[in-house]
Amino acid sequence: MVRALLEDLVAKTPPVDFFSEFSLVVPSTVACELLGIPYQDHDFFQEKSAVRISRTATPGESTEATDQLLEYLGELLDARTRDPRDDVMTFLAEHVTNGELTREDALMDANLLLLGGHETTANVITLGTMALLENPDQLARITSGEVSVTNAIEELLRITSVTHSNAMRLALEDIEVGGQTIPAGDGFIAAVSAANQDESVFANPEVLDVGRPEARQHMAFGYGVHQCLGQALARMELEVVLEAVFDVIPRLRSAQPIEELRFKDDSAFYGVHEFPVTW
Repeated sequence: MVRALLEDLVAKTPPVDFFSEFSLVVPSTVACELLGIPYQDHDFFQEKSAVRISRTATPGESTEATDQLLEYLGELLDARTRDPRDDVMTFLAEHVTNGELTREDALMDANLLLLGGHETTANVITLGTMALLENPDQLARITSGEVSVTNAIEELLRITSVTHSNAMRLALEDIEVGGQTIPAGDGFIAAVSAANQDESVFANPEVLDVGRPEARQHMAFGYGVHQCLGQALARMELEVVLEAVFDVIPRLRSAQPIEELRFKDDSAFYGVHEFPVTW
C-alpha cells in the first residue's frame, strides 16, 4: 500500500502536498481497515478530529464535533451488532452484547482509537521526513545501512515529539525532580516534549542522531500504565514508510524553505498543515 501511494505521488506534477497525499493517507487507511470504518468517510472523521484537537476551537465547536463523531461511531457499532465482521468495531460490539462493556465505553474506546490512530502517526511521518531532508548526513547513515531503520525511528519519535497535550497527574507520594520536591497530593503537568529534550538522558538533545543508543528511552508514547496502546502499530507503519520513501523517491526534497511552512502550533498534536515536496 505504501509503495503504491508513493508511486501515485510521483505520477503527479510537483509540487505535491506530502502530508495530505501520503502521510495522512497511510495511517488513516490502516485505522479504517482495523476499525472497520469505510475509507470513503475519512474526510468526515479527519475534519471532526481536527476540530477536537484544535487549540483555537471553542468549547461548543469541540463538543459538537465530538458528538457528531460519537453518533457516527454509534451507528457503525449498531451495524456491527447486526452484521459482525472481522474488525475492531465488531469486537467492541460483542463485548457490549456480552455485558462486558457499556455502549458508552465502547464508543469512547473506538473514538480514542480513531483519533489517536491517524493524526499522530501522520505528523511523525511528515516531520521525520522533513528532519531527514534537513540532515542529509543522517539520512545517508540509514540508506547506507550503517544505522538500522528501527533505531532511526526511535530517534525521530524523540526529536519530533508530536504529542503536545501534556499529561496532568497527581503525586501519590513525594517526588523529587531536578532538586525540587513535588509533595504528595499536589497536581503537576508532565511535559512529554520537555522530557524528550532532557540533557541528563540525551546528550545534545537538540541534535538529530539516528544512531543515538539511548533513543529508545524517549517518552513519545508515554510511560508505564499510561503508554500508548497503539505504539507497536505506529512503529510498524513508520518502519515501512521509512524503508520505502527514499527508495521510491530518492530525489525527494522540500519545495519551499522549511521556515516558511505553517506549523501546527494551534493543535494538540504538532506537525505542519502542508508539506509541499518536489523531486
